[in-house]
Amino acid sequence: MPVPAPPTAADDYTLDDEESDDGEAESRYPGAELSDSDVEELHPDDFPTYFSQRNGRLFHSHVTSPYPLPVDTPEQERMNVQHRALVELMGAHYPENCPVAEVLARVPGRQKFVMDVCTGTGKWTMEMARDFPHVAFRALDIVPIATRYPLPNVQFTMHDANTPTSYADGTFDLIHARSVTMAVTSYRALITESLRLLRPGGLFLSGEWGRYPSFHPSFTTHTPSTHAPALSTFFAYLQSALIHRGLPPVSPQIAPLLARSGAFTAITPDTYCVPLGAWPRPHALRRLGKAFRVVFLRYLASVRPMILANGGIGETAFDELRVRVENELDTVAGLVCVFHTVHARRI
Repeated sequence: MPVPAPPTAADDYTLDDEESDDGEAESRYPGAELSDSDVEELHPDDFPTYFSQRNGRLFHSHVTSPYPLPVDTPEQERMNVQHRALVELMGAHYPENCPVAEVLARVPGRQKFVMDVCTGTGKWTMEMARDFPHVAFRALDIVPIATRYPLPNVQFTMHDANTPTSYADGTFDLIHARSVTMAVTSYRALITESLRLLRPGGLFLSGEWGRYPSFHPSFTTHTPSTHAPALSTFFAYLQSALIHRGLPPVSPQIAPLLARSGAFTAITPDTYCVPLGAWPRPHALRRLGKAFRVVFLRYLASVRPMILANGGIGETAFDELRVRVENELDTVAGLVCVFHTVHARRI
C-alpha cells in the first residue's frame, strides 16, 4: 500500500509558477508567499543551538562546519527551486544512465538503505522515498531545516559531514552527495567514509555545480570575459572568498578522486547545462532558464555576506556588480550554469 504523503510547508510548486512565458521575471520563488517555514516550527530555545543571525540573515551555528551560506527561508526557497530545475533537466532525481533502480530493487529478506549527505531541505530524500517506499533513507545535515513530518521510511539526523558516522560498515546501498563541497573540508575523507559505509556493489552518486561562468556549447565563439564580464568578475570574487575560508574555489574533479581510491568501478561522469536566462528557444528550456535566472540572483544574495567578509569588494561596489550581472542575464544569450555528476559502483 502506498504511504500517504504527510503535510509539509511548501512542497508543491512548479517551475511554471515562477513567471509567465511572456512576462517579466519575478524576484520571488514558487512557494515564497507561504510563511509556514520548517525553521519557524522550532522552539525559540532551539535557535541558539542551531542558528545565528548576522547582517539580517540566518546562518548555522555549528562550531566546526565551514559551510558559508545562509540557511534561512530565502535560501531554502532557492535550494528547493534549484532541486526542481535539476529534476526537470535530468528527467529524474539522478542521471538517466545511473543504475539507481537496479541498486535499490527489492531483495527478499534484505532491507535496502540510502544515505543523503548534506540533505538541506530534504527534497531529494523525501521524493526518492516516495519513489522507493521499500527503501530506508537516512539524511544528514548540520541544521534541522528539512520537513518535520518525514515519511515513515525517512529519518533526518543532525550530523557534520566532516566526521565519521556511527553506522556499521557496509550499511548502505546508495550514498548521495549533492552540492557538498562548500560543507566538507576534504572530499577524499568523504570518499573514504563512503567506502566504509557502502556495501560491495553499492552506488556513490555525486553532483556539484561549476563555480565559473560558462556558455552553452552551441555558442562556440563566446567567451565569459568578453561577453559576460560582470559575471566573470562575480565568480572571481566568489572564488577568492572561498579560498579565504579554506574551501576549494572550484568543485574538485571527483571522478579522478574515485579512480585513485582503487575501490570503485564503472565511474561515469556527466555534465548538464542549465540555461541561465530566457534565451533558449524551446519553450521548456526557456521556462527553465527564466526560473534559474531567479535562482542565480538569489544565489548572489546568499554569497554576498561571505564575499564582503573577504574584504575584496565593498557593499556599494558589490551591489553595482549585481546590477550588471542581472543585465547580462537579461541580454546575453547562451549563458548556462554547469552541473557535474559522477556515479560509480563500489568494488
